[in-house]
Amino acid sequence: MNTPFQYGTLASKENFVDRVEDRAQLKNFLSSHINVMLVSPRRWGKSSLVKMAMDELQAENKKIHVCFIDAFSIGSEAEFYRTFASQVISCASNKMERRIQDAKKFLIGAVPQLVIKDDVTNFLTFDMKFTPKEQDKMDILHLPEKLAVHKDIHIIVCIDEFQQLAHLPEYKDMEGKMRAAWQQQKQVTYCLYGSQRHMMMDIFNNSNSPFYRFGQILFLGKIQKKDWMPFIINTFNKSGKNIPSHFAEKICDIVDCHSWYLQQLCYFIWNATPKEVTEQHFNYGLRQLINTNAPMFQNDTELLAPSQIEMLRAIKDGVNQLSATETLKSYNLGNPNTISKNKKMLINKDIIELNNGVFEFVDPIYKIWFSQQYLP
Repeated sequence: MNTPFQYGTLASKENFVDRVEDRAQLKNFLSSHINVMLVSPRRWGKSSLVKMAMDELQAENKKIHVCFIDAFSIGSEAEFYRTFASQVISCASNKMERRIQDAKKFLIGAVPQLVIKDDVTNFLTFDMKFTPKEQDKMDILHLPEKLAVHKDIHIIVCIDEFQQLAHLPEYKDMEGKMRAAWQQQKQVTYCLYGSQRHMMMDIFNNSNSPFYRFGQILFLGKIQKKDWMPFIINTFNKSGKNIPSHFAEKICDIVDCHSWYLQQLCYFIWNATPKEVTEQHFNYGLRQLINTNAPMFQNDTELLAPSQIEMLRAIKDGVNQLSATETLKSYNLGNPNTISKNKKMLINKDIIELNNGVFEFVDPIYKIWFSQQYLP
């Protein structure tokens, strides 16, 4: 039997839980030509939310065309411009126009240049060795608006893991060009989203950044326990298995309602359960969850300095006054400058966060793994 729980891919309609208000808000902003910057920790369901909201928007309004770009694996400035142009052309084209483009590729091969004309059917394709010149770059960035005006449509450009572009050596130049081109566009809206919160905030909330006040910043919260529990119980029941409500609640609590881990833990428990979940099945699923993610946790921890690991030990033990005399006696945190530097680094890496004056682990399962590895 195929598992009814899904993780590692975009959530399907059956696996998409709640987010009713988030979807409505995202659709309202983008359909009203207000750019959106969506920010949340890793694996909280941003990509699934955007995809679901855009699918609904396109079903409701046939003039809306959505372009999806994943910036995570883009490794160069030239690759960004090639990907941007290719995806924008594809999203704006109808089936006949796409057939014409494919025929051109077959008949004349990839053309190592970009010729921008008014009619989308006259766009020449370009090979992956194409390196845009300065004028090409601006033409490509203006391309969505040219297509939207010519075809009388509204294009929404969604760029996932947008903050990855900031790692490119040419990003500062790209950033200025993107803002200069995109802020003038009337029939194109941008949804820029990412999981490295502090990088995203530096790009969009820093008054010195070209993207400052580019649009509405949205912070994605967790799906609440009251929404997760019916989903867990009903999904088990639909597959012919039963999970008592206290185990469903325990799943929510142990993963702190983290979307990815909740689906993953449910999968391991469901897979181990013949008919009804017991304590044994639950414990097995939790062990599997920790063991599956352990190599990633180990790798992340090995990149930390000893004083940073000591700081995590202190936070794990519930210590909040990291510079206090008693803390310094118990943990090798270093001097005040080192403590300040390590706090900032661990926060910027989304390993810890400050909530109501208390430092906490961002990742609930990493906290469990770390606690097991670094006992008092």
